[in-house]
Amino acid sequence: MRPDRTIVLLFCAILALLAVLFLCWPQTSFSATEKRALQGRPKFGFAKLTSGKLSGEIEDWYADQFPGREGLVALQSLTQILAGQQQNNGVLLGANGQLARWDWGGETPTDRIDQSRLQAACRGICRAAEATRLPTVFLFPSRNIDVTEAAFNYPNLTGEEIRQALAETLSAVNVADVTPVLRERYEAGEDVIFRTDHHWTALGAYYAYCEVMRAFGRESEILPLDFYRETVVTGGFGGSYRARGGMPFVAKEPISVFSGGDDGDYSITADGKKLSGFYSIPQEGEIGYELFLDGTHDVVTIEKPGEARPRLVVFKDSFANSLAPFLARHFNLVLLNLSSAKKDFTNLSEISREYGADAVLVVYSVFNLLSTNTAARFQ
Repeated sequence: MRPDRTIVLLFCAILALLAVLFLCWPQTSFSATEKRALQGRPKFGFAKLTSGKLSGEIEDWYADQFPGREGLVALQSLTQILAGQQQNNGVLLGANGQLARWDWGGETPTDRIDQSRLQAACRGICRAAEATRLPTVFLFPSRNIDVTEAAFNYPNLTGEEIRQALAETLSAVNVADVTPVLRERYEAGEDVIFRTDHHWTALGAYYAYCEVMRAFGRESEILPLDFYRETVVTGGFGGSYRARGGMPFVAKEPISVFSGGDDGDYSITADGKKLSGFYSIPQEGEIGYELFLDGTHDVVTIEKPGEARPRLVVFKDSFANSLAPFLARHFNLVLLNLSSAKKDFTNLSEISREYGADAVLVVYSVFNLLSTNTAARFQ
């Protein structure tokens, strides 16, 4: 047999073997590593066939269910790192396994300022600040890179530019700026930002709580850190950046929660469901950021029955979930999800009145300011 024919037959045999292996390989509906749903076996339909949707689903199915896919994704990511790029899929790898997002080339890049989007957001924030006619504080959790930049050999050119633009445009707005504190604490070795995720830790949320109380003029009421008992609930949290970057070789990390002696005194309801406490810790499986207030809900209420306390309405993204246990020591809380697919919570003034607010807090990250149009609709 001629050598070239042998090579062709061998190549065809390998393709046939891979096809059989692919068809027999167990289907997986969810990737715990990437934290996303995977494309299942497509269902045939003439409408999908003629529109081209079926071929797209087949391509996604093949890509998502390919045998050994997660290992290949990790290998590709490691190859990128070893080649000196220090990033994969928009995630940077820094010192001590610190990860951060880097989206220069995406549809909504967050590594540079979209001035029109940012200015529209600022106009919405100013409108809402004037319209609420209540004590109102705005907290903009910073991008991960703005706190952890010391871990990267990367010129973070826009971090201070973004903060300066916000400070100048929102000079008449009551803003709690926690970024300098978190950066200082991070550089001092404190775990205020997760290594593998975009959120602040419970310790970082405590420092944010302190800045919020100062912004409300309640500094004297701040509870010291030693009021709380820190508990490490898991050593196996692999956050969204670890998943997005395809970096299983980056070690998972612990999650800590802070509890007070009065935790059992609070009544907490999430979308009508009664929660057992501030933290929802599953009996088995990996624990993630959703342990704070049971994850994403549209409406969460926290009260301390039997006590007359001011009501704080919080318009928020997920950063407020770990912040709420600290604020609950001082306020009855109503937390409203600005990313809700069911209800629009952007009319801050009207909704605050509906809930009988005594004060308003907006917790909306810089990432969301740069990548969504939600704040532009505030009023």
